[in-house]
Amino acid sequence: HYAGLVQLNSLLGTVSGESLCAAQGMFYYRWNETLVNQAVAPVIKEMERMVYVAFSEYFFNSAMDAYYRAGDGCVLFQVPKDLEVLLRASFLGSIIMLSPAVVDAPLKLVLQVLAPPLWTIKPSGTSVSVVAVLNISLVPVNHPAIQLSSMTMDAKLSAKVSLRGKALQVQLDLRRFRIYSKQSALESLALFPLQTPLKTLLQLTIMPILNERTKKGVPIPLPEGMDFTKEVVTSHMGFITVGADLHFSKGLREVIEKYQPAQPSPATAPPDSNSSLLSSFKTTEPQASLS
Repeated sequence: HYAGLVQLNSLLGTVSGESLCAAQGMFYYRWNETLVNQAVAPVIKEMERMVYVAFSEYFFNSAMDAYYRAGDGCVLFQVPKDLEVLLRASFLGSIIMLSPAVVDAPLKLVLQVLAPPLWTIKPSGTSVSVVAVLNISLVPVNHPAIQLSSMTMDAKLSAKVSLRGKALQVQLDLRRFRIYSKQSALESLALFPLQTPLKTLLQLTIMPILNERTKKGVPIPLPEGMDFTKEVVTSHMGFITVGADLHFSKGLREVIEKYQPAQPSPATAPPDSNSSLLSSFKTTEPQASLS
């Protein structure tokens, strides 16, 4: 029993954060880019679960910065027919001043995020603030696009963080949405009827795409045959903690025997036990890099 316990402890030691990577708790777009960490240092006080991991606002904000630098902040919408009718009515004064040849041209909506979304973590929950510009244009055939309006969009999303299997996942939901014009208060008033249909458009088009990405999650390394159970996520001021118990989905004997180093032949020198255990693990590079 003692020998098996020693081997099992050695197995667990091979998947510590220090052996897999120098964990700084951030995403990055390129190797030589580092976002300044201005978040509070997480302090774990809970003791009800076997293991705890803390994630600060810096972790999530660095992910938003990485996606923004990668150019994922621009979206071209397909305009539904009912929304197109409403948009044409809203900008009728601008459209009738154009040439008759372009009045019936298709409409184009382009959403461009102006800065990386900002995560805010509080005991009451987690929110994500987004500022973007929404451009509405006519696109005549064989003619350059004609811009009808450029409006600013403020949106706030709620973020539910959970641990599913061995991955940290996020579910986003659009809570607050506001559009306005920086040119004049009168134009902002004219845009008010568009708020509800544009919010619905975002909920039906953008939110499923975002949640499909965040559903993949960020993997938390564990040895084969070991899983998290009784997961609990708690929000604090500036960070969240994820606690869980450990469960062996395979028998201890099976796990130990799989990674037990081979017995050396009498003619060869015995290999170092730590290097044998480390060489038995095969790691793959994650889709979203985490340094």
